[in-house]
Amino acid sequence: MGVCALCSKGGEETSLLEAAHKELGKIMVCRDCWRDLYQKNRMVYGSTCSGKCSACAR
Repeated sequence: MGVCALCSKGGEETSLLEAAHKELGKIMVCRDCWRDLYQKNRMVYGSTCSGKCSACAR
């Protein structure tokens, strides 16, 4: 169980998602904050590797 890095929401019923924030780096946020970050274009895109990029060992 953790706490949202932006709004401090926590508890058993709060699920957290990892977000690659443009200024704060990788942080764990609640679904509401993740949605707000996405809508406001505050996350770094392409930060999740699918295992097929040129940096991955093949």
